[in-house]
Amino acid sequence: MLCFWPLLFISCSHQRNVNTESLHWSNRLVKPLLFYNDSVLSYQLKPEYRKLSVPFSDNEKGFVPQGEKYNYSLISIDGRYYTVAEYKDKNGFTYKLIVYSVIGDNDTEILVTQINSYQQESLIDALILELNFTFETQISSHYSVNDSLATVDRYEINDILYADESGDIIGTKAKPDTVIYRSIYKIADGRFVKKMEKRIK
Repeated sequence: MLCFWPLLFISCSHQRNVNTESLHWSNRLVKPLLFYNDSVLSYQLKPEYRKLSVPFSDNEKGFVPQGEKYNYSLISIDGRYYTVAEYKDKNGFTYKLIVYSVIGDNDTEILVTQINSYQQESLIDALILELNFTFETQISSHYSVNDSLATVDRYEINDILYADESGDIIGTKAKPDTVIYRSIYKIADGRFVKKMEKRIK
């Protein structure tokens, strides 16, 4: 029994922080931590991870991240976030992959995945990797981050069929309209510098 508790502690610690020897993050790190909640029409953190979330510091609360925000105010519903992964580079900059939820239209929720950079525990930059929600249009992203680049492919999928004259919703399209925008950011000294943004589909 005594041998069991150290193993449990190590396991729980690993779930809170996925420390990596090199920076290589993608959707695959976040996806297993989520479930779809029909009552708020959004993905959320599973309860076992949500209870391990921490409060935003004053420095973090007032910081406006880079990236597409769709005109939403990115204020965490409960004032907390969960750290999925953390990495410290050779120059002393720390990067955190975090998730939190904000309020969307009609009391829906939006799951936000974001990368923050810190120097001596002070936030110096932030970049939205994904807003995941559905409000007429389904919004999501495929992203990858390494030591030098963050690439975000933002998907906007619309399968709603409207009446030509009234504009009323009359069904769904057999083949949804899909638009994809790609953004590439260079990562240097804790900063995310946009190098390119274009529509790729």
